Amino acid sequence: MGFVLRVFGFILLLDELLLCMAAKPANVHYYDFVVKETNYTKLCSTKSILTVNGSFPGPTITVRRGDTAYVTVHNHGLYGLTIHWHGVKQPRNPWSDGPENITQCPIQAGANFTYQVIFSDEEGTLWWHAHSDWTRATVHGAIIILPPNGKNYPYSTPFAQETIILASWYKADVMAVYDEAVTTGGDPNTSDAFTINGQPGDLYDCSNETTYRILVNYGKTYLFRIINAVMNEQQFFGIAKHKITVVGTDGEYIKPITTDYIMISPGQTMDVLVTANQKPSYYYMASSAFADANASFDNTTTTAILQYNANYTPPSTIPSPSLPSYSDREAAENFTSKLRSLASKEHPVSVPKNVTKKMFISVSVNQELCPNASCSGPNGTRLSASLNNISFETPTIDILQAYYRSLNGHQGKKGSNNGIYTTDFPINPPYFYNFTGDVGNNTMNPSLGTKVKLINYMEQVEIVFQGTNVMAPENHPMHLHGFSFYLVGTGSGNFNYKTSPKSYNLVDPPKVNTFGVPKNGWATIRFVADNPGVWFMHCHLERHATWGMNTVIIVKNGPTSRTSILPPPDNLPSCSKS
Repeated sequence: MGFVLRVFGFILLLDELLLCMAAKPANVHYYDFVVKETNYTKLCSTKSILTVNGSFPGPTITVRRGDTAYVTVHNHGLYGLTIHWHGVKQPRNPWSDGPENITQCPIQAGANFTYQVIFSDEEGTLWWHAHSDWTRATVHGAIIILPPNGKNYPYSTPFAQETIILASWYKADVMAVYDEAVTTGGDPNTSDAFTINGQPGDLYDCSNETTYRILVNYGKTYLFRIINAVMNEQQFFGIAKHKITVVGTDGEYIKPITTDYIMISPGQTMDVLVTANQKPSYYYMASSAFADANASFDNTTTTAILQYNANYTPPSTIPSPSLPSYSDREAAENFTSKLRSLASKEHPVSVPKNVTKKMFISVSVNQELCPNASCSGPNGTRLSASLNNISFETPTIDILQAYYRSLNGHQGKKGSNNGIYTTDFPINPPYFYNFTGDVGNNTMNPSLGTKVKLINYMEQVEIVFQGTNVMAPENHPMHLHGFSFYLVGTGSGNFNYKTSPKSYNLVDPPKVNTFGVPKNGWATIRFVADNPGVWFMHCHLERHATWGMNTVIIVKNGPTSRTSILPPPDNLPSCSKS
């Protein structure tokens, strides 16, 4: 009888489990990320790197448009960190956006935190990465967002797909590189190699046995999902003797562009179609830097092999793509100027045309004075960077919690923001000058502060980013969390309020989450402030973000609970430790 009861109980339990499984929504996904140190050998030496689930790059998250993913991050590393879901808008949910001390304090070593990653209208390729100091160098991975059930790609379904992640590799410990730069105030050491899916490729020492290979069948078309996770360099990428057709960028579809190469900035993603229509053989795919500044950069080239499935004798010399020179601004701009939204019935555009909030932000690399000229920057200064001549200081308690407490009447001794930040980030530079000409020394030294900009819910926002000739001009890939936005215009030289807007594309501009401000030029974005929350805005060149090329945009709550920030999760990491 006891045995029968046990069996009957097991059947009831199994029945309950099956009912629970049947009731579980198909659009919810669960992942466990275990952050830990793992030994890796590259470039003839072995070192310990921070990984997720022991892999570099980390695991891929796959969802469909509009799904939700719960990702529990178990920090088994040596120090605190956070994870950011790059390009995921997280509607009303800044609590899971991830930038350290902006929307959360770090997940301390030995602790865990579950992120609720809410997908909305994104479709295509995005990525996730650590957002604490320079930990994203090895802690990153792909996010693949498929069309909803019953929907197809707006192009012929590819035979297969492959993710290609471009990244940086340092022989030294990445955190040691970061710590030295922060301590001395000098320029951080450049990486020793670039990688494709974790492998440097045939052109580096001790690397040709592990070169990444993609196997293809003749005549078939493949979707390559390309992610630039490189730390400090924009990248050219191409495949020998094969054309690339770009069909998406930053989780949005675009009008197809057929090209020999792409230029992709850190933070950006691109979906490209490649047809295996060449003589069956081996072909190099390669990536190298686009660097248009007088600053040090990694001038190496990473390779992988496109290998046909067929019977043939491998070539003694593998063909390489002809990529533009590292300083070829014309090649870079020729590519980026072709980007246009798909603007179809299924994927329409909605460019804000009644702008109610305008901002003009100058983007500069600067210097800070050090006592007795004791730092390692030029003339004993500390290298710095700024937006509107303000170098951002990251607080030790996150801005989102301070802001949320102020909304709920919990005011600190120093005011509604608890002394964590001020709301006086300016909508214009402190004064206007010849931004791209002879700037003199007037703007060399920025002011320091944790200044944010408050924007009303549903404002139609236009921001002009003006690159400057201060110290070290270059192309700056800017990223705004919480939004995709329309890149309505770019140009060289100083922005002109009368003539520059005449060049805007308000019909089919690309919708992106990361964009390049041209060297000594300008770029204009537009978006509707329909996502209440605290959202980080920063340069995605890691050394510039470290130097302070950041700010925060706070979008105020709307008039109802459904247009307001969601309440904080129960297990939000404590800010009691730095």
